[in-house]
Amino acid sequence: MTKKQRFILYASILIILVWGLDLSVSLRDGKPVTLRSAFSLFHFSQLIYSSITFMLVHLAGTRLFIKKKYWQFFFALILSIFLFALSRYSIEEIVYPALLNGARNYPEGYGFERYVLDNLYFGMVCVSVGFLAFMLDNQVSNQQKQAELLQQNKEAELLFLRSQVNPHFLFNTLNNIYSLVYEQSPKAPDAMLQLSELMRYILYEKKEVVSVRREWSYIENFITLQQLRFDYELQLDLAVTGDSDKQWIPPYLLIPFIENAFKHGDFRNDPLTVRLTVSSKTMEFEIRNKISTRNKDEVGGIGMDNVKRRLELLYSDKHILSYQTEDGYYTARLVLNF
Repeated sequence: MTKKQRFILYASILIILVWGLDLSVSLRDGKPVTLRSAFSLFHFSQLIYSSITFMLVHLAGTRLFIKKKYWQFFFALILSIFLFALSRYSIEEIVYPALLNGARNYPEGYGFERYVLDNLYFGMVCVSVGFLAFMLDNQVSNQQKQAELLQQNKEAELLFLRSQVNPHFLFNTLNNIYSLVYEQSPKAPDAMLQLSELMRYILYEKKEVVSVRREWSYIENFITLQQLRFDYELQLDLAVTGDSDKQWIPPYLLIPFIENAFKHGDFRNDPLTVRLTVSSKTMEFEIRNKISTRNKDEVGGIGMDNVKRRLELLYSDKHILSYQTEDGYYTARLVLNF
């Protein structure tokens, strides 16, 4: 809880306590409640000694109760009750009469002992309310700290997951280029050029979000690079519709789907189908490819696990991720709600 929030909390409770007690006493004694009686000098003094009591209870709570020194905290509350009565007596029965021509709250000759006993009730009420205010303050502060810690952990995990994407992509791409170089393929120089274009995007794109259009351009460059390692023309069916310039997503969110397709797909006779539809409220991404019979690895892997976790953190209840394998074809579909 911030200092401003704490001040507002305690000030609100103090105002309710002071005027609430005064109203209850007036109703108990059958006294009329007037504007003048509701805003007297004694209300000002009540705010002073009630504030002092609240500060003592808060101090005891932070130094004793939180540290589980319950017995010491209990005695601190008892002391606060007596200090409440003492501070009230000092202000209303010593200072006020001396400065305000004998004005006092209790009749003259009431006696100090009777005064203390009479104020034990009000002191207990003030200390009890102060303790409840402290507990509320402590509970809210703990919840805010936990929420802040969770947010920090979430940001740290997202940063870690994002940092995994680039090495994972680079590892796969360098393997592909190594194969081209090893085979002395004339496509190797073009592959290195395409890689440099993609690496420029990776190195200089440090924003938390990018436009869907920019992510799509990244996908197109990636597919162009992947085409270079095949000795046949790939069957591709790519389409993007909607206003992709106005919607934003985390960078590299869609590329693992494409990587997964090239790792496990067969595009000799069946196309790689990619559909991206963007509206003001949603983004729908679907990819479909025939599964290669030569690759026995399980469809998915590090990249897809990364995507799932990032979606859980960023779009916990605002996304739908589904995938299925049917008749030798793999289909993945992602829906994001903006």
